[in-house]
Amino acid sequence: MRALIIEDDKATVDFVTKELRAKGFVCDHTASGEEGLWKITETTYDVAIVDITLADNMSGLGLIKAAREKGVKTPIIVLSAMNEPFEKTLGLNCGADDYLGKPFAVSELLARVSAQIRRTSYVQGYEVLRVRDLTLCTETHEAKRGERKISLTTGEYALLELMMKNAGRTVTPRMILQRVWGMDYLPPSKIVETRICAIRKKLCANGEPDMITTIRGFGYVLR
Repeated sequence: MRALIIEDDKATVDFVTKELRAKGFVCDHTASGEEGLWKITETTYDVAIVDITLADNMSGLGLIKAAREKGVKTPIIVLSAMNEPFEKTLGLNCGADDYLGKPFAVSELLARVSAQIRRTSYVQGYEVLRVRDLTLCTETHEAKRGERKISLTTGEYALLELMMKNAGRTVTPRMILQRVWGMDYLPPSKIVETRICAIRKKLCANGEPDMITTIRGFGYVLR
């Protein structure tokens, strides 16, 4: 699952990101309303958490209204110190799905995030990714090779989901680090190579044909 946090308070960002990652989310962040609008328009997120006051001229409310006008369906939760009844009403009328005032309890935020994702799954239906005999359910996170269930860690699930959504295309290490672990740099360790190896072994555990091709110097392709 992937979350977008649009917030200019670093302490709040660090806290929310830590809690969401512990629940299996990959988190993107920006303090800019304009950049946030671009991200939420160009990338598919399971949920967005948006503050009202941001670092540039576009407010959170302006961002939400513009995103809805562009047809963005991502569930949006406002997280703001502006929590008077008329402010909450304004936020919801602009297109927010929920509104939580600061200070807040992390348990309540996580519950609201889960509720929005459940509601979206119920309305839109969840997705089952398929590549040959490999299936991955984005609702239950269950992976199967034929009828054989495959046990995946949180990181392995996110990586396999990324590869299945890009089946037939080369996925670079930088893309994997950004999308799966939220890292914008290439570390000296072989974190990507190690995870790819682990997934490959699990997919071929019963002697099935290997589905992952390594393109040296470029990345990996799920075929």
